Amino acid sequence: MNGDRSSARTTGPRGLFRIFRRDRLTGQIAAGLVGVLAVGALVYGVGTASARYRLSDVGAWLSASGRGLVVHANGLAGKVDGKTAVVPQMRGHRIKVVQDGATVLLVDEDTGVVSRIDPSQLKITKSRQAGGPGMQVLSGAGAAYTVDLVKGAVQQIDPVTLAPVGGAATLTAPLGQAGIDADGALWVPVPQTGGVVPFRSGRRGEPVAAGKAGDRLALTIAAGRPVIIDGTSATALIVRPEGTQRVNLPAPVARAADGVKVPAAADGQTVPILGAGGSLYLLDTGVGRVDSVALRVPDHAFDPPNVLGDRVYLPDRTSGRLLVFNTERNAWERPVAAARPGGTIEMLVRDHMLWVNDPDGPTALAFGPDGAVKRIEKYDDKVPGSARRPLPVQADPGGGQGNRNRGGGGPGGSTTVTPPPARPPVKKDPTAPDPPTPAASGDNGSIKVRFTAAAQPQGVYPVARFVLLGQNGRPVAGARPARFPGAVQGGTFTVGGLTCDTTTHVYKVAAEYKGKDGKPAYSESGEVGATACTAPGPPTALEATAVNHGADLAWSPSSGFDVTYDITWNGGSASTRATSHQVRNLANARTYTLKVTARNGAGSSTAVSASADLNPDAHAQPYSGHNNDNTNTYLHTGPGTGTPRDGEFPKGFTGQVTVYCQQRSDTVKDLNNPSLVSDVWDKIQYDGRTRWVSDLYVNTPGSNSGTFSSSLWECT
Repeated sequence: MNGDRSSARTTGPRGLFRIFRRDRLTGQIAAGLVGVLAVGALVYGVGTASARYRLSDVGAWLSASGRGLVVHANGLAGKVDGKTAVVPQMRGHRIKVVQDGATVLLVDEDTGVVSRIDPSQLKITKSRQAGGPGMQVLSGAGAAYTVDLVKGAVQQIDPVTLAPVGGAATLTAPLGQAGIDADGALWVPVPQTGGVVPFRSGRRGEPVAAGKAGDRLALTIAAGRPVIIDGTSATALIVRPEGTQRVNLPAPVARAADGVKVPAAADGQTVPILGAGGSLYLLDTGVGRVDSVALRVPDHAFDPPNVLGDRVYLPDRTSGRLLVFNTERNAWERPVAAARPGGTIEMLVRDHMLWVNDPDGPTALAFGPDGAVKRIEKYDDKVPGSARRPLPVQADPGGGQGNRNRGGGGPGGSTTVTPPPARPPVKKDPTAPDPPTPAASGDNGSIKVRFTAAAQPQGVYPVARFVLLGQNGRPVAGARPARFPGAVQGGTFTVGGLTCDTTTHVYKVAAEYKGKDGKPAYSESGEVGATACTAPGPPTALEATAVNHGADLAWSPSSGFDVTYDITWNGGSASTRATSHQVRNLANARTYTLKVTARNGAGSSTAVSASADLNPDAHAQPYSGHNNDNTNTYLHTGPGTGTPRDGEFPKGFTGQVTVYCQQRSDTVKDLNNPSLVSDVWDKIQYDGRTRWVSDLYVNTPGSNSGTFSSSLWECT
């Protein structure tokens, strides 16, 4: 037979203890447990068991440690509408409140005891020893967890009974402060590996790479999505269901001596970041833009900032005040007293309100999205759940085992509070005007520095002009301010012709005035800095067209400046500045997922993906038989003469068959015409079945020359 009587050869083919609180979308508040192991879980409620209370829907539970209470505040009314007392053993302890809808948990940071409040009865109903120092408790979307930051243990608990649910998971300690996203997933930073590990319904998921092993990682939840700040590399990773986006941050973020400071959760998509260099950075996670704002008191000690509406709120522990920056007006507003100098200022966002609480003091603040504030008197006794008599302050709480009376305000029962030391003030020229307030952002190879002039008291010398100063302290050549409209006097400097890379361009804005010697002098602002471009958006309209051993990709341009596109697929990668790319050398009979990510010097976009099905059968072609005039031609179950025979072409066959694809195998030499030699085999459909036959006997392009057909795909 032609195919079988021939000669043949075979061929083959870090910040451990920052506090994370509730996001408006998830109802999540995380409380860090920092203290010493000690007391048992003895607690009691106030009122009778049959009493039932109705608390306001727009409200928050706040610690009032000075009197051994937690109170529920009505944010709209600005009043306390319920309170619960704790036993004297908990009086003066560091008590954190974890709240998610009807789930209200109290965490005694000094003892590791977790208790549950029944809001309808205003009493504590459950309590258990959950851990000790270095433990965090979180609740959101009906789930609750304990995270031992020191030992690396993650345990789901029942939010009602507080009992463990399932087994604990162990991660590489120490861990970073965790958070719960809008979908109820727990995210735990693991700085030792540079990743963040998700838990869904208590089950551990695949880690997301956020940085290198040993990097300092800080987690926040913005608009319900995890955002991981790498304080070592000065980058931010935004995690979304469709993928991750990486944004480069200004270099001073990586120089923060005690790590970057971010809120546990932000009401919107803007994340405020406090780093080194006396600047506050605002990351817009929606578009990947980073603005920086100069602080007026950069030497003070600050707690993590937060955002609500158009305002950024920065707790100043040195002064005990809340600094307020209006992003719409580009100006600092009048500070708000929040605690005694050096005291604790707790902040959380809940129900579209920003709650600011001094746990040792009698007052809390509730800010609305418009910046309006209500002062809440926490010690008002004329509310449900009030104690019938005040609890006495213990002279030696806990017998020296870590129990503290915080009614006096300081750790260990101290009656005085010493604010953190500040640098000696620099002597100021009495004739100098107050400096302006600048904010910087970059895009399209340029930096814009917006500034607002400070209101000057009467009697000072007028400002001659505003000058943009570079990092060397000298005026930037060619930088002239353009005024911008608004109620507050100000303007904008633009510095163009910059390279879109990771370089942070640092500037100051100075008010120039006539000094005491009659020469021009500068009243300088703090530093602001930005990169010269914004991280690009994702490519759009990605299409993948399958070809033989490859795929042709095309997409629409991304938003952004100086964009490069990175393409990845199973086992390969490429980069291009064009909006199309040809991927080759892929194996047929497989489906490939190809991803395209846009990047520039400011960061990268989320990846978009498309699939290419390299099934050669979809590209089958009809061809007629030929060269079958010597004798019958055997068909086979596979490519090659060594596979079982499966029927035959009759002698002289010139009928039509469907050819699916071609593949190299045994070399066949036609006995009737020795010049016909080929190692190409055809996968065909003949007589209702799939068979294989030497390409010599099907009239495909290239059949008589022993080459692959240009119109057919290879099978693999």
